[in-house]
Amino acid sequence: MTNHAQLEQLENAIRNRAQNLANSYLQAAHQQREQILTEVNKRLAKQETRAIEIAKSAAEQAYRRKVQASEIKMQAELDQLRWALVQTVISQLHDHLKQLSQQAEIYLPLLKQYCLHAANQFQETELVMEVTTADYQQLISQWDDFVSRHLPKQRCTLMTSSQSFMGGVLVRDRANRIRIDNTFEGMMARLENHLYQIITAQLFASTTATRNII
Repeated sequence: MTNHAQLEQLENAIRNRAQNLANSYLQAAHQQREQILTEVNKRLAKQETRAIEIAKSAAEQAYRRKVQASEIKMQAELDQLRWALVQTVISQLHDHLKQLSQQAEIYLPLLKQYCLHAANQFQETELVMEVTTADYQQLISQWDDFVSRHLPKQRCTLMTSSQSFMGGVLVRDRANRIRIDNTFEGMMARLENHLYQIITAQLFASTTATRNII
């Protein structure tokens, strides 16, 4: 083989070797590229999923805040409505007691019971029973008979009260040291908390039995 043929064969071998190396590196680079792209896509997918989760969580928190704000506002409005309804019932109760004080056949026996109830809590023998002007006019003609029958051990003076109230009686001793307020207003003040509980139960639960204060 001539030197020229040997040289050409060597050149071909070098070119083939270079081509093989180039193909090998190209294939390795391609695989590395695919691996990098795969890893990048995975990271991007994770970041996208995380971003979606964060956005979803933020949206849910914002929604819950809006719902809570709406619930708080609605609860406040319901509380105001409940209070208004309770006050309406209390006002109607005042009207009922005022009307009751004008029904003599029912009211006068009730008024006498209030007088007896208060008088029996005193040890003093001399008492003053204050009533409204209208009640005084209805009771005075039968007062002595009522006291002699039901309070024989006490001297009870009936008089018109200087205070303003719908009905009932204000009982005190002569020295005005001890007082029992059996007026409608006094009894309602003593029963205020219980009345609100009864009214609330009837309006909003309808499960608690009510008791008439009369």
